[in-house]
Amino acid sequence: MQSFKIARVMGIPIELHITFILLLILVYYFWDIGGFILYVFLFTSVVLHELGHSYVAKKYGVHIEKILLLPIGGMAMMDRIPKEGEFKIAIAGPIVSIILGILFLGLSTFMDFNILKIDNMVYPLFMTVGVLNLMLGVFNLLPAFPMDGGRVLRALISHKVGYLKATKIASTIGQYLSLIMLGFGIISLNIILILIAIFIYYGASQEYHALLSHDVFNKIKVKDIMSEDIVSVSPDDSIKDLVDLMFKYKYMGYPVVKDGKLVGSVSFNDIRNVDENISVKDIMKPPIVVSKNMDLNDLLLKMGNSERAYVVENNKLKGIISKTDIIRILKLLGLKRYEDNENNKK
Repeated sequence: MQSFKIARVMGIPIELHITFILLLILVYYFWDIGGFILYVFLFTSVVLHELGHSYVAKKYGVHIEKILLLPIGGMAMMDRIPKEGEFKIAIAGPIVSIILGILFLGLSTFMDFNILKIDNMVYPLFMTVGVLNLMLGVFNLLPAFPMDGGRVLRALISHKVGYLKATKIASTIGQYLSLIMLGFGIISLNIILILIAIFIYYGASQEYHALLSHDVFNKIKVKDIMSEDIVSVSPDDSIKDLVDLMFKYKYMGYPVVKDGKLVGSVSFNDIRNVDENISVKDIMKPPIVVSKNMDLNDLLLKMGNSERAYVVENNKLKGIISKTDIIRILKLLGLKRYEDNENNKK
């Protein structure tokens, strides 16, 4: 188990990654209880930052799977953000951090003048937490991916230059920023700055290429890649008959059809350690049914971890699409992109 749940806020599970626990132990070992308390305050602030994103995202109907706490920060794992809500969702987190910064700095000021009768040791703690929250908020507002400011910038300029180009601009700024940070990190021998720079560089690059792939996948329809060569089995066939069919056609999965209608799905994994005399209907599973006009993004979402889906039209099975078909089209797209790049060089 890589992470475990510690709380649920607004219906959103909050999980700690196992490496976070190890880091807490190291912080306590090297910096004693003071460093430990500071670290807890900071990551509580990070949780609130991510909850800021999540609260606004839920207003736009976005499903948030969980908030995961890592040694390098927090991450709200959510569905794709709608374009119309991107600005508000992106800016919510930094606003929360800035508000927390002002709040803690204000409290530390009261303590500095001894207005609040609290232990003087709390003053530097609140001062530090306040400053770091302000730094977190401002840093995340930098107009570059993968920071929140990159999404803010994209939301502001996408209506003028287009969504893909706006993503490219924010990603490029992120890569240049990471190179500057890397340079400072090397000169100052700051390993943390170097690691952050590497994270930003790859995060910026990944954001653009992920959107580029999504844009390409939107143009690919199921009917373009499905196989119409259908070999089906009956629910009344025995497992022995199914095994014989597998050896004959070399397919790993088959649709189960009765009276011309798709009623189930069966694969090689379903027949392991099963009596060969029982029927297919005893082990078949509900089929994943898709439309021939569905795009590749929706298909992948619908399939999930399933190996194949079945194309049905007017209650009749029209085709089969497997993960192998999808991998093949991705390889062809990669080859075409390589050939296009080579032709552009000439």
